[in-house]
Amino acid sequence: MKILHVTLGFYPAVGWGGPVKIVRENGLELIRRGHEVIVCCTNLFDKRSKIESKTFHRNVDGLEVYYFNTLNLPFWPGTLGPIWVPELDSWLKREIKSFDVIHINGYRNFMNLPVARAARAARVPVVMQPHGALPVIVNSFALKRLYDRLLGGIELDATSAFIVGQESERQQALQRSIPADRIHIIYNGLSVDPGCQGLQPGAFRQRIGVAPDRPLILFLARINKKKGADMMVEAFARVKAPGAVLVIAGPDDGQLAEVQSLIEAHRLTERVILPGLLQGDDVGAAFADADLYVLPCRTDTFPQTILEACRAGTPMVISETCETAYLVKDNIGDVVPFDADAFATAIDNLLADRARYARYESACGAMMRDVFNIEKSVDQLEALYRQVISEAR
Repeated sequence: MKILHVTLGFYPAVGWGGPVKIVRENGLELIRRGHEVIVCCTNLFDKRSKIESKTFHRNVDGLEVYYFNTLNLPFWPGTLGPIWVPELDSWLKREIKSFDVIHINGYRNFMNLPVARAARAARVPVVMQPHGALPVIVNSFALKRLYDRLLGGIELDATSAFIVGQESERQQALQRSIPADRIHIIYNGLSVDPGCQGLQPGAFRQRIGVAPDRPLILFLARINKKKGADMMVEAFARVKAPGAVLVIAGPDDGQLAEVQSLIEAHRLTERVILPGLLQGDDVGAAFADADLYVLPCRTDTFPQTILEACRAGTPMVISETCETAYLVKDNIGDVVPFDADAFATAIDNLLADRARYARYESACGAMMRDVFNIEKSVDQLEALYRQVISEAR
């Protein structure tokens, strides 16, 4: 099969979140199985800068990637806002019919609109994976509803099948009047990266100046309201573990100034480290050196960071408002309400209870093998591609 993956951003623009990593993981496994995978994305590194100033093509770990020059409003509130990709239409006109299937990652993205139109005109089947973007949540409520009313149908009506992460996301799709037989639950998968196995223990701690005997609590995500970095600071102010250090790693997605103000208000500047966006080996090194991974999200669908923490064998504390909390609970970590006191208590208890900590740590390997397995995920993905291609023909 020749497969086109459409995504807002791609490496090195990891600040766009989990879909960047998911597209790479799925793409590499599909290539390993003999398929041809092309990735189409913007050239935005973040909403204020570009990887390169124009459209360009690059091979990334065997994936052919087309980065299209993109115009946007850098000071638009929220994660991104409206974009214009002027060269995309002509590229689609030339190339669209060469693909057997198109996989759109995300929803409510202006880049998806010309792809959906072109695919429908060329009768190329489309699979959409919204990555939690279907509901109207967190911010920009009126604008999201307006998009859904005026433009959302262009994306949804062109789609032959929808991939969701679990039952809660399936319900979100049903609420958008997507037929039940077009919705397919497929877990995200992650390869057991050989590079992750060869990391030098203590390298990340050494880089940020944290001694080996100090508990290192890692929050690694975009710094925005959805992910809950503000609540994490409130919780950490209540943590009693002696010498504990909190690392809040990730790009500013609208909440960094608020988080910095909270750190200062709680007099935590000596105990909270803000290294910014981590890339490459630094990500695996951070998970490997952390004692706990924490994610106090207000809402999230299937955070890829949970898989990365699991791969590193790092127990975690997450909020019950994460829709994959049921996979974590009493298995590889603790799940608690979205509450600063509850979160702080869970962190202290897990760091102190070495038997439970060791049980979670040892369960990570089985979780990667049985649940977060990239081969199992792509088995289902291949089958779905073949199904929509057969139906289109």
